[in-house]
Amino acid sequence: MPHPNLIRFYRIRSALTQDELVDLLDLSQSTLSEMELLAETTRLETALALQVVFGMQPRHMFAALYAKIETAVMARAAELDEKLRHKTDAKSQRKLRTLSAMVKRATTQPDEL
Repeated sequence: MPHPNLIRFYRIRSALTQDELVDLLDLSQSTLSEMELLAETTRLETALALQVVFGMQPRHMFAALYAKIETAVMARAAELDEKLRHKTDAKSQRKLRTLSAMVKRATTQPDEL
């Protein structure tokens, strides 16, 4: 199983101490330690601050969580696609185009859709 996030990796690669990163992110020491060791989730504000510091998008910084969320959303998208597949009205067709665009952007492709 991949590590839930890459915060520690990028902090060390950037030669930042935990104290320095805590100051940059405006977090407590304990919060950063927990995030580096096991946290799969973080506040959006912190994820975006990490992008500012390391230049890495949150979807890459938290790759395991992103994959889990993407899989769940794509499964729900497949269900919606099934409901809309035979509809021909304009709104349904726009929804189907949105679902199709989601499939093209997905890093893990669903079996259907």
